[in-house]
Amino acid sequence: MTVETALTVPEEIARSVMLPESYADLDGTVHPACRWLRENLPVGRAEIDGYDPVWLIARHADIKTILGDQDLFHNADVNILLYPTAGEEGLRALNGGNTKVLENLSYMDPPEHATYRTAIAPVFSPARVRQFEARLKTLAKEHVDRFIEAEGDIDFVSELSRDYPLSAVMELAGIPPEDYQYMLRLTQDTFGGDDPDWKRDDVPESPEAAARQWHAAVQDFYEYFEGIRSDRTERPRLADMSTEIITSRTADGALMPDRIQNHLTLTLALAGHDTVNSAISGCMHGLLQFPDQFAKVKEDPSLIPGLVDEGLRWATPAKHFMRNASEDADVLGVEMNAMDRVMALFVSGNRDEEVFESPYDFDVTRKPNPHLSFSYGPHVCLGQHVAKLEMRTLYAELIPRLRTIEPAGEPTLKLSNFVSGQKTLPMRFVAA
Repeated sequence: MTVETALTVPEEIARSVMLPESYADLDGTVHPACRWLRENLPVGRAEIDGYDPVWLIARHADIKTILGDQDLFHNADVNILLYPTAGEEGLRALNGGNTKVLENLSYMDPPEHATYRTAIAPVFSPARVRQFEARLKTLAKEHVDRFIEAEGDIDFVSELSRDYPLSAVMELAGIPPEDYQYMLRLTQDTFGGDDPDWKRDDVPESPEAAARQWHAAVQDFYEYFEGIRSDRTERPRLADMSTEIITSRTADGALMPDRIQNHLTLTLALAGHDTVNSAISGCMHGLLQFPDQFAKVKEDPSLIPGLVDEGLRWATPAKHFMRNASEDADVLGVEMNAMDRVMALFVSGNRDEEVFESPYDFDVTRKPNPHLSFSYGPHVCLGQHVAKLEMRTLYAELIPRLRTIEPAGEPTLKLSNFVSGQKTLPMRFVAA
């Protein structure tokens, strides 16, 4: 057996973690494949038809090694998302020869990354985010009030977890309520290109359709937020995160370029909605599957922060991020070449038995809980304090008002190997 053969991931396993359609069946397809990788080939080379070769990184510790070294592993040289080869080529054709659709922190390498992350970091500090708590409590109560009125059989996603984080992040960004549904559609367009229920009519069916939809949705987002940027530049608002991002200055005292202001502001709206929706529904899915955990939180509301972190681990809203090697190097015991692509499987790292005891159980008392759902290292999510506050606020309002909960059917999952979660979560509840 050659070294190359020994490092080759079996095609069935590779397809189970790389293809978007696999993510419609996490428990039956994705999680078993990830477990096989962790046990047998935690750093393996995957080659399947229609995709460029990638290294799959399955273990928690190895993912941290990759994400912690931003000199050896770059974000911006190649796409940070895994698309088919046709999708990559389609993006380059639409985007001046490169795959960098967004000019946000996720697509930046040193020194650019540190320049802009440092500029906007105060906007997302825990102390600053806590100042929004009262506004989020008001929103949470409004949404839970409506949810409780529908006592009985209900879809948790369409009746609560989809619209609450949308309202919350748009409120914080200063987006007018009449535009919320447009923002919802663009968010779904951006993250849903592989799902037949979320395809745009203006993107023809083709192997590169998801990538083209991603590009089209980001252009629509950019156009909208150019209007926000122009407005806030002339009429800055207090307690408005769009204003705070747009008026942030780099270390030399300069405002950020207009295009960077736009991309960072639209990212607040884009990343702050669908990922949180998936995390909120992930919390409820865990409670429905493990009713003893619901009983624990009911009895002791101080466990809600633990519920939030366990929901983030359980759901893992962002299933992967890509990196590329910047030079030839021996990494994790294998020889990687410059520009080799690396797929960090958060969905696998968050079930790693070496880190999480009984990882397939939902446990609101899990401590520590070093999940990778906000990534790791220099690119760890700046918005994590906003997301956690949204989730804690919602569940602090919701849990006391539920007497009983139980599943009312099988949930359906979005087809996406990037941001995915429940499209529907049927449940039955009795109000307290």
